[in-house]
Amino acid sequence: MNEGVLIIIIAPSLEEWMVDLLLEQQDLSGFTTSYVNAHGTHTSRLSLLEQVTGRQQKVQLVAYGALAVLNRVVTLLENNLSHSDIRYILMPSLASALI
Repeated sequence: MNEGVLIIIIAPSLEEWMVDLLLEQQDLSGFTTSYVNAHGTHTSRLSLLEQVTGRQQKVQLVAYGALAVLNRVVTLLENNLSHSDIRYILMPSLASALI
């Protein structure tokens, strides 16, 4: 099995760009988006309100597909959006099914 899962966490301002990028990947099996709250210790990147509440609003995208396609997406991110405070996690899929 050469499939994987790519989790991308971005600022809400990048959501449309990221959705368009993923929709352009014709070999991608699919993806989901959701609004999440990010928490962490890097408070220098947070607004005063975010520092007080201890959370920062983000968009999380989860894509599933061939590792080669997901690696291509990571390369596009690194080439086009470096220094954009994007977090990604790419991992192989151990099992997958549509039940």
